[in-house]
Amino acid sequence: MAAKIHDMGEGNRGPRGGRLYAFHCPGCQYGHSFEVGGSDGGWTWNGSFDKPTFSPSLLCNKDSPKYCCHSFVTDGAILFLSDCWHSLAGQTVELPDWDT
Repeated sequence: MAAKIHDMGEGNRGPRGGRLYAFHCPGCQYGHSFEVGGSDGGWTWNGSFDKPTFSPSLLCNKDSPKYCCHSFVTDGAILFLSDCWHSLAGQTVELPDWDT
């Protein structure tokens, strides 16, 4: 089984930061990232590259409704919430493989 997420390296929070992981969003057609761990929180991750679960939800471009993407990643699937700008809003789709 191919990996659905990619390890992007050290997170954005400097020495307190965790790791940054990304997945390809089939709605936006580009990557979305989650920062996991770190001393000041971030998202939780189940550790799976094949069927990842991140929590809480991910809200991209929240200040630009024209490009807003809001989703939950659970057990290798993306649940796109109704406030997404793209045609997958309200749908659940399998995470695509991460092409390296």
